[in-house]
Amino acid sequence: MKNLTYFFYFIVLISCSGGKEDLVNSLNNADITEYTVEGEPSLRGVDVLNDKVAWISGSKGTFARTVNAGKTWQVGKINNDTQLDFRDIHAFSDISAIALSAGSPARIYKTNDGGLTWTLNYENSDSLIFFNSFDFCDSQRGIACSDPIRGNFLFIKTQNGGETWDTVDFNAIPKPLYPEGGYAASGTSVVYSTNGVILYGTGGAEARVIRSVDFGKTWEAIKSPLKAGESYGIYSIAKIGSNSYAIAGGSWQKIDEAMDNIAVSDDSGKNWTLTKKFPSGFESCVKFLPKAKVLIVSGTIGVDYSANMGETWIKTKLK
Repeated sequence: MKNLTYFFYFIVLISCSGGKEDLVNSLNNADITEYTVEGEPSLRGVDVLNDKVAWISGSKGTFARTVNAGKTWQVGKINNDTQLDFRDIHAFSDISAIALSAGSPARIYKTNDGGLTWTLNYENSDSLIFFNSFDFCDSQRGIACSDPIRGNFLFIKTQNGGETWDTVDFNAIPKPLYPEGGYAASGTSVVYSTNGVILYGTGGAEARVIRSVDFGKTWEAIKSPLKAGESYGIYSIAKIGSNSYAIAGGSWQKIDEAMDNIAVSDDSGKNWTLTKKFPSGFESCVKFLPKAKVLIVSGTIGVDYSANMGETWIKTKLK
């Protein structure tokens, strides 16, 4: 059995409609209900559409959907493709979503009937392919980012809601360092904004942000101040303002290391500054709650939040 508690935390947090006081109360006194999924899949992909609807994806072809804020869950298999690990999922509506698998073969499936049926819209059987995450800036435009293949990053874009996908010109993207790649820990290592800014975080030789400001036509590589090295780097990116972003990471092998694991940018990812203080360890996901103006990070050791953009951090009871 695999519980869905972690994902319900995110529904509680992201759907919180009040200010800081309401959020802190939710963090410290949330009424948590545990649900289980047969087969013990690893569940890493989550997209919360609103305060009622959320989609989840994971290994063994698993997906789950709630339309009542987690009170009940519809659990199923994506096209019975039980050998695939769907590490990212994007919700378009309560009945429409698109899921991305990691590893080879890489497949992207889409449903328009609440998960009853799934259509295969992309497939790549290259043995080296490994998609880490994807993101959409609206209902039509999206991008998916893979680890390097034979000396080039592989990015694919869609202009029609994931119905078809085109490969971004290799020559337009900066060459990867060695070793360098992304992380598929939470499906949040790339962010695509409506103003055309795309930021993709990497790790390994350096913790870099692969950046475009023109909807993916041209690209540049920006070195970030997050710690780099084996298993270190950028695991997650979130938009926190019109031109502001946050990156979070660390190392999944050193989960208690609370140093150089989060940074912010106020110029669409061109320059990055470490926050004044750091959360309690390795962080695989960062989110910003605009109504409460609170930054939240989560990782193996739990959930931390900051109400002052990283000047101080508070560790919650959530794990």
